[in-house]
Amino acid sequence: MFYNTKFLKLLNSFYFNVLNKFKFIEKYFVIYIFLLLLGFICGNLFGTFLIFFRIYTNWDGLIIILIILFIEFINFITYIKSFKSHKFSKFFLKIYKNKDFFFLLFKNFKFLNFYKMGLLLGFFIDAFKVGS
Repeated sequence: MFYNTKFLKLLNSFYFNVLNKFKFIEKYFVIYIFLLLLGFICGNLFGTFLIFFRIYTNWDGLIIILIILFIEFINFITYIKSFKSHKFSKFFLKIYKNKDFFFLLFKNFKFLNFYKMGLLLGFFIDAFKVGS
């Protein structure tokens, strides 16, 4: 007898999706951990090197605004569903003539999400050090 029910098809589909996710994570795991730790170190050292940033600007608000813009840009790239169908894609494609290079570049920007997570974790840990 052939037992190819809807439940077994769904279970099989779920199994292959999980397997593909693990293959993807296995392939890029070292890069993810490296970027997470690099962001954590940069977040912890930010307070130490804030004096050097003050040479270029007198206002700390500008430094904070630049950091927030950097984080929001990474969020925009990471969590956009389909960049090709987005309304900003025409604007960016005018800047970059080679479409394949442009989409490959934005695909690789998604790795910066792990750097961002490490950076925010470093800021969070550093805030506890300053507060105590």
